[in-house]
Order: sequence, then C-alpha cells, then structure tokens
Amino acid sequence: MDSESQDRVNAAPSVTAFDHIRLDVADIDVAERFYADALGLSSVVRYDLADRVILQMAPDGRPAGVELWQERDLVPDPHPTHHVAFRVADVPALVEHIRALGYRIVTEPYRIAQETVAFVADPDHHTIELNDFLGRPTAGAPA
Repeated sequence: MDSESQDRVNAAPSVTAFDHIRLDVADIDVAERFYADALGLSSVVRYDLADRVILQMAPDGRPAGVELWQERDLVPDPHPTHHVAFRVADVPALVEHIRALGYRIVTEPYRIAQETVAFVADPDHHTIELNDFLGRPTAGAPA
C-alpha cells in the first residue's frame, strides 16, 4: 500500500468501543434476575415497546454488556458454540454463588495457562464464560 493510501486508512472513521451483544430471551424478568443476581450486572437502559422489551445490562451499569431482547413470537435459539465472556475477580467463588442460586454450571472452573475459566448457562441456555484473565495483557500494557 502506498503512503497516500495508508494515510486514508489511518484517517478513516473507526469503532471507538464495544457496547453490547444481543441475547434473545423468553422472559425478560427471568433473564434480568439471572444477570443481576447471578452475575451482578446493572441496568443500562430499558425499552418497553409494543411488541418487544429490550434491556441492556452491564457491570456497573455502563457498557459494554448484554442486550436482553424479548420479542413476541421470538423463541431463543442459542448456538451451542457461541458464548459471552465476562472478566471476574474470583471464578470459583462466582461459580459457587451461581450454583447456590440454582443455575446450571456448564463447565467447572479449570486453569488454562495463568487463567481460571468456567462456563455457566443463563435461563435461555446462552453460554456465559467467566474468566479472571490473569496473565493476559490489558489495553495499553506491555505484552
């Protein structure tokens, strides 16, 4: 690529941050309880429309997070290999909290390199990864 083309690419508008991912849910209230009680997420914004309810939830009530979407005649159909990942401080402790609430643990905590990872399921069978991400570089940190 010549320098003029590279300058155009560098000057082009770009994404500034990740905001949310949509998860279809059968019952917005049941889903909200899971994301609030099991994961500790807070509401960002809620839209109650004629044919759907959209509820965005995130850590500390600020994106990035999940957008729970309940729509008339929509049946959630999560893909078995897709998942949403959240950074957590203590994976085993959060898994025990989620288990005590009666939710399904998909994969018990395990180590991969320096990270501890576990997978749980929300009420609509979306897979949620819990990861401490220890040992993985963060933005701006040297690799």
